[in-house]
Amino acid sequence: MKAKICFIFFNSLGYLFLYMPHFLRLGIAKLIAFILCTLDKRRKKDLIANLNFAYNNTLDEHTKQEIIKTNYLNLVYNTILFFVLAVNSKQRILNMIDIENPQIIQNLLDNDEYIVFVTAHYGNWEYATPAFSCYFNHKITAVARMTKYQIINKYLKFVRSRFNIEILDKKGAAIPLIKALKKDRVVGIVTDQNTADNEGRLVEFFSKKVRHTPIASLLAIKYNAKIVHFFSYYSSDYKRLKIKILPPIEFQKTNNTEEDIQNLTQIQSTILEQIIKENPKEWLWFHRKFKNQYEEIYR
Repeated sequence: MKAKICFIFFNSLGYLFLYMPHFLRLGIAKLIAFILCTLDKRRKKDLIANLNFAYNNTLDEHTKQEIIKTNYLNLVYNTILFFVLAVNSKQRILNMIDIENPQIIQNLLDNDEYIVFVTAHYGNWEYATPAFSCYFNHKITAVARMTKYQIINKYLKFVRSRFNIEILDKKGAAIPLIKALKKDRVVGIVTDQNTADNEGRLVEFFSKKVRHTPIASLLAIKYNAKIVHFFSYYSSDYKRLKIKILPPIEFQKTNNTEEDIQNLTQIQSTILEQIIKENPKEWLWFHRKFKNQYEEIYR
């Protein structure tokens, strides 16, 4: 009963925001973002710690404030559009996205290649997978981290599973992910969060040591899958979503599997760093990305 009430409430919000004029929807997001930015001391502290550490305290104050402001606005507007996603249509999604280099994906699909679709908490990451499945008319299985609240998890899975998407819980996802890759040929992974020692490989990121999940590397090496980076971010007026697709990673396997996994994981970390440096405002700096090796910066 509680779940049904929550779904009705969340879907009502979705319809409200869907049919609300853009200027009003964005205005509400900016107001909420301003309030959060003013009151939210802990998250902002982590964000600033990450910026200072990654850029070695070289960012000027204006740039830093722009990144902080955009991070809060994106977080709020992503939430609003997530409610909209629950009641949105395929055609509306297609009407709001602009895809750069779609032939990269289409060529891989036409050649029946295995594809590991890699994204990050960049721009509006929640629309990356539905943009993919709607535009290319192809099923994708994605991995997502669940919360500790079952009602919220049901809603998250319901929304994320629309438009021919299957969602796997991050815990115990390895075997189902392999099965999905073999069956439907496309899987999606968010790879930019910190991991535990036993879940991630140490790689360089902003000239610092961080943990990066090797799952995309494992799939690419074992099943000859193509790793394709796929990022979704806002236009300057927040009216449209821009989809950036990078060419598949070119990688030559050797007889040393462990070294191959390490090298391929490092390549992904380097690509992520390059994308962030191109537009640092779009990456979600709230995550404690450096916690595994540099926990002291968050104290």
